Amino acid sequence: MVAQATVGAKAPARIKTLLVKELVEDWQGLQTLVVVCPIGLDALVSNQLRASLTSKNIKMTVVKNSVARLALSQLDLAPAAELLDAPSAICYGGESVVDIARELVDWSKKVDAFRIRGAFLEGQLFSAEQVHKLAAMLNRVELLAQIAGLIASPAGRIASTLTSLGGRIAGSIKTLAEKLAQQAPPPEPAPKEKEEEQDVQTEETPKPESSAPDEPTQPPRPAKEEGTPKDIPDGK
Repeated sequence: MVAQATVGAKAPARIKTLLVKELVEDWQGLQTLVVVCPIGLDALVSNQLRASLTSKNIKMTVVKNSVARLALSQLDLAPAAELLDAPSAICYGGESVVDIARELVDWSKKVDAFRIRGAFLEGQLFSAEQVHKLAAMLNRVELLAQIAGLIASPAGRIASTLTSLGGRIAGSIKTLAEKLAQQAPPPEPAPKEKEEEQDVQTEETPKPESSAPDEPTQPPRPAKEEGTPKDIPDGK
């Protein structure tokens, strides 16, 4: 979108106030802008420039410096008023200030009458020469892609290194195991449980019991009968 407004020195104050209010609303929250001089462009080139900027979502506002200064003074863009020392147009929008600078620098190379005056970026003023250097920098998308590549590259190298290192360690362990296997003596056959516990203690043969010598046996004495007189003579 390209907005144009031209206010003469004798323009009614009411119209000027409305233009300033409109610019303040449009530039609210703006932190970066590039100031160019569009004077000297013919109608054909001017239309082509506007169409090219619009396709990249870049806006260009052509306005009297006095009106632009009043609008900038009501925002955080007041230092940018120093760039308005001649008929100017203010460009803003796009993906980033780098994209704006690239587009404007390309047009300044195509058309001699199209000149860049400078830029205002996050509280600092940039000269026209610095804007040309800004155009050579990476934009936001390119910078993020580069950062992603830098992050992925070390990760890939680390993974490759770990894989290679793991392979070398495994190979070294295998080689060491083979050498130890060649140097080690053959294993001795395991004893069969001490010859089966010496044939189970010779099948646990019981020891013979010691027998005492036979004692002579005496015949038993006859039991004495009670009440029988001993040796009583007959007839006496």
